[in-house]
Amino acid sequence: MLSAVRPLLPLLALLTLTPGVDALRLVLLSDFNGSYGSTTYPPALQKTVQCILNDWKPDLVISAGDLIAGQQASLSAKQVQAMWHSFEQKVNAPLRNAGIPFAFTLGNHDASLASDRVQAASYWKAHAPELQYADKTGFPFTYSFTVQNIFVAVLDASGPNVDAVQRRWLTAQLATPAARGAKFRLVMGHLPIAGVSQGKNRLGEVIRDAASLRQVMQQGNVTAYLHGHHAAYYPGRLAGLNVLSSGGIGGRDYVGFPGTARSVVTVLDVGQDSIQLTAYDADTGKVIPSASLPARIDGLNGPLTRITELR
Repeated sequence: MLSAVRPLLPLLALLTLTPGVDALRLVLLSDFNGSYGSTTYPPALQKTVQCILNDWKPDLVISAGDLIAGQQASLSAKQVQAMWHSFEQKVNAPLRNAGIPFAFTLGNHDASLASDRVQAASYWKAHAPELQYADKTGFPFTYSFTVQNIFVAVLDASGPNVDAVQRRWLTAQLATPAARGAKFRLVMGHLPIAGVSQGKNRLGEVIRDAASLRQVMQQGNVTAYLHGHHAAYYPGRLAGLNVLSSGGIGGRDYVGFPGTARSVVTVLDVGQDSIQLTAYDADTGKVIPSASLPARIDGLNGPLTRITELR
């Protein structure tokens, strides 16, 4: 059990955590891959990992995908293995050695090609995070787990087709005693159900038949859908469902708001009735005020309207 108030990054002295926040803390870190085939990561990633280890000290890191730089057919199996080895050295092993599990969904750069999926499965089956799994039969592509009062279901949304099989699986997962007994229910997938960033606001970059998936989540009383891919941090509300768009290391402009790209990592502090969100610019270390985000984003399948917490 972690203390109610924890030390933050010294560079982030502008923020003081609100006393009384419950002990459970998560960090959301996604979309940090380099260019195709790269075995190195941007400097902001290593800075962020050090913040996680030394300052934020969460119970769990969650990621909405794009952990390596695959999705190029010309890359050999050896090259893809080298990228996973780099991820292991730079991200996963330091967290694991500190007792911080890394829970993830696979992104398009991790697992959209058949050959990449083989390598992703091989890596993760050898490095499965220590979680309280509710269903691990589809791991690492689909699985579910609990962490204290949170139930998390992970979809394979590395591409736009989250088919009927996955929707039935999700429906069943949300009906389990583990999900029903949780205070908060999160669903995580890589592609979004509505457009957030200008550069990705098109067909093929959002989930196909998103309304059907959204209906499954709403009927299952999901607290929020967490996604990556658009690399633009935005906590929003979409037709009755909370949607948390994870930022990336190297971001993209919001739809309709040029010049707004930035790298973002988010701390989630879980309280009795809500999950508080604190977003940081991963390059500068500064807190990003929620009021600085667009009040509304009119992307594909939208609109999304800004929220400040998940409940």
